[in-house]
Amino acid sequence: MIRLPKPRVYAAHPMDSYGTAHEAGCLAALAQLLPGVDIFDPAGRYRTDDGWLRAWPRVLRTLSGLVVFAGENGTVGTGCFRELTDAIAAYVPVAVLVGDQLREIDGFQLLAPPWRSARSAGRLIVGLAMEIGDFPGAEYAPTAEWRAS
Repeated sequence: MIRLPKPRVYAAHPMDSYGTAHEAGCLAALAQLLPGVDIFDPAGRYRTDDGWLRAWPRVLRTLSGLVVFAGENGTVGTGCFRELTDAIAAYVPVAVLVGDQLREIDGFQLLAPPWRSARSAGRLIVGLAMEIGDFPGAEYAPTAEWRAS
């Protein structure tokens, strides 16, 4: 039996959520939603912003999709915004994880300057819930028959 490589979905999230219970919960929810997908979690992979900036274009080329989730305060930073916009420009499907649902992204609202920073730049404007089959990798989720083989 020939096994195709798993689709790869990037889990974009703010650096201040790395290593938190919030991050773990979101990654677990994403793994349940897309069980047939290789989830690329950037947390702990890069020692500096420069390292991430050098690696990001290569990583982007390998992606089947990008899912972003906000930190506990409901915001994302400039890094997430860049990942999201680069993915859109590269025609990589994007979604936002809200609870245990993938939802469309309708926009991005910058925080007012006194509260804006690189780590907390804005909020995602969340749209309609997506049908799970509409997101890359969902069609590769293992079925009961596949798991049994």
